[in-house]
Amino acid sequence: MEINGDVLTIDIDMSMEEILEFEEFIRPRIDYIEVVEVEENGLLRSPTLLSLLASLKRTRPELQIPFLDKKVISSPIYGIVHWIYHD
Repeated sequence: MEINGDVLTIDIDMSMEEILEFEEFIRPRIDYIEVVEVEENGLLRSPTLLSLLASLKRTRPELQIPFLDKKVISSPIYGIVHWIYHD
């Protein structure tokens, strides 16, 4: 997890512990972050990350999460994962 100004960058291969830490970090700061970038260098280890990102987007609709806009990811663990989220 890295923050640069109002852009927060996270890795896709976060463990459950890291996802919980990420949630604890971002919830009180959500008003100050404009973009959450997801680096896709690793493997999606937990679909919980998708749920958390969708929850953040529902909490603050103007938050930009380009990864969610893709609506699909290929994972050797889960196969091809598609999702729909509603603003």
